[in-house]
Amino acid sequence: MFFGIGNWDILSIIFFIVLIIFLPIIMRIRIFSTLQKALIEMENMVKESRDTIIKFSNGDKEIREKVNEFLDFFIVPPTDLDPHGIVQKFNKILELSESRFKNMVNIIAPDASRETKANIIMTLKVAIGLNSVYKMIRHNFELAKKTGNLQILLALQMNMPLIMRIFKAQYNGAKAFSKGLPVGDGAGPLTTAMLLKKDDEIESIDEMIYAKREYNGRKLIILRPEGPGARLGKIARAVNTLIDRFNIQKIIMVDAAVKMEGEETGRVAEGVGIVIGGTGVEKWFIEDKILKGDIEIDSIVIKMGPEEAITQMDKKIFRGCETALERVKASIERTGEGNILVVGVGNSCGIPNIVEDPSIIKLKEEEDDEKGDT
Repeated sequence: MFFGIGNWDILSIIFFIVLIIFLPIIMRIRIFSTLQKALIEMENMVKESRDTIIKFSNGDKEIREKVNEFLDFFIVPPTDLDPHGIVQKFNKILELSESRFKNMVNIIAPDASRETKANIIMTLKVAIGLNSVYKMIRHNFELAKKTGNLQILLALQMNMPLIMRIFKAQYNGAKAFSKGLPVGDGAGPLTTAMLLKKDDEIESIDEMIYAKREYNGRKLIILRPEGPGARLGKIARAVNTLIDRFNIQKIIMVDAAVKMEGEETGRVAEGVGIVIGGTGVEKWFIEDKILKGDIEIDSIVIKMGPEEAITQMDKKIFRGCETALERVKASIERTGEGNILVVGVGNSCGIPNIVEDPSIIKLKEEEDDEKGDT
């Protein structure tokens, strides 16, 4: 007994003081350990993505060094201090970046086919994204370690599960692109490919293909990125050209869309407006064109998670494409006279220009889905 305080009370006070002093240190050690493991895993995925690209070459040391250097490639967006003309400036920068990617691929695999080169470009873009995210996480980790800032560590630890979820999906996406497999973002091109027939006359325009055909007394122009290589196509330029060439009165756009948590993958929704992701440049050009022409627009989306959009397509998304095709036909039926442009938006990797036999699409095998269906 000391000043009326029992021995157990004294020990409790000492323990509480020690806990206050050492708890932050223990937390730092645990968080450092967790983040260190995550960074090692991320670094390995970046290296494997890089090696996947190098495999397309002859393995020359000089090419390996050039690929390593190109993984730090960046795009500086135009200043928005004066917003006038910013879309055209952004479009020019994106065109210059595409030119650089094509030049790099010609260095890596000069003798590869057009389709293989398209796949390498997309794999290279994903690898650059992986490298950028890894370096950003490493930067914050090293900064927290140098300054002892617990807040930065806690923020990293709380966000790391979501970051790793997307990071691993991007890594799997790089493998899918390198092998020429269809991804979830190919839902739009696949839907329009199932609308085309073998006897349709296919024409090329701005890395996209289109065909004209009659459907229940209506004239259709069907447009989608050229496949089966991994391409997005220059949609705005192609759409605007076809609007002028065929006097389009209505546009039906089909694309993948990010679902909300709790929503079912492959669910199809309809609306109005331009459904194109990315920087918004392509969307602006099309919106500007339809405003002048007073053109009607229907939009049909196939919903999926962000990780499902960049990994190999599964059966749920494929079934969503079949449902979307029926929605497209219904939209055509409720349209009066006039020419209709059907646009499949998305990544054409692994999707032939015409898909009359759906079994040729290499879908992801998922045991859990099969068990759930039975």
